[in-house]
Amino acid sequence: MSRELNMAVSFLAGTIIMRFVVYRIIDFSLSGSIPFLYLDDFDSLENISSRIYHMFRDTILMLIVLFFSIALSAIVIGALQTRFLLSFKPLKADLKRINPVEGFKRMFSTRSLFELLKSIFKMVIVGYVAYTVIRPKFNSFSLYSDMEVNESMRFVFDTAYEVMFKCSIALLVLAIVDYFYQRWEFEKSIRMTKQELKEEYREVEGSPEVKRRQREIMARLSRGRMLQQVPQADVVITNPTHIAVALKYDSEEMEAPVVLAKGADEVAQKIVQIARQSGVPVVQNPEVARQLYKTTDIGEQIPAGLYRAVAEILAYVYSLR
Repeated sequence: MSRELNMAVSFLAGTIIMRFVVYRIIDFSLSGSIPFLYLDDFDSLENISSRIYHMFRDTILMLIVLFFSIALSAIVIGALQTRFLLSFKPLKADLKRINPVEGFKRMFSTRSLFELLKSIFKMVIVGYVAYTVIRPKFNSFSLYSDMEVNESMRFVFDTAYEVMFKCSIALLVLAIVDYFYQRWEFEKSIRMTKQELKEEYREVEGSPEVKRRQREIMARLSRGRMLQQVPQADVVITNPTHIAVALKYDSEEMEAPVVLAKGADEVAQKIVQIARQSGVPVVQNPEVARQLYKTTDIGEQIPAGLYRAVAEILAYVYSLR
């Protein structure tokens, strides 16, 4: 939320509304004050009070309308900035507000320096705008004494209105820039740091170390179950050392051979070792081993494109028996 925008819009709204009510205020004030200055028919204090009330009643009503309009514009622009958010949190007691240490931190913070520079820049802009309006009319001020009161007041107000209106436009431009800066700074302040992101991820998803350890345990258990099925295989096809695939085929229960185990490098060597210890034939066929390792998962039947090659290997194994 930009306080500068609140102030600029309120100032501009007050200036515009004053343009429509100030002439009536001048007329009411003059029409009420001139008879009062004759000092006639004042025989009691109650009579004086009654005359004052009737003389300045309309002026006071105009001023109330003016001040109410300014306050209403400030409330509306504040509500628009906060999306009509109503919060009582700023009204709660906070000991940090009276803490001298916190006060010095705020006083000498980067934000305080920015606000100081912004205020100086704002004063320079307003002063320059007011100077450019008043300077051409400066020589005319000496003529006010020769004018009627009503005329001179209107001339003074016209000059004041021009100064106020141009200053309010300049302040509004600065306030719009300040609003976007405040919005950018707020969005930057609510961003989470890398450490906060890691902690939140750990709370939601669990610790990465624990999850990695769980995956390692699950992979080890899965590998252990896979290796336990190697003795049941009919043949192990190797690359010869980098890849090993164990196959089983039962013509009465299976439509095609099924992969019981597969692995690369150390796992492949372990498969070959268990196969030899269990008396399972080990056949070296690099091309078939690579194709089975890439295209088939454990528990799946081999693809149709490898039927002929695997059939030849199984025929060779059966002939050995």
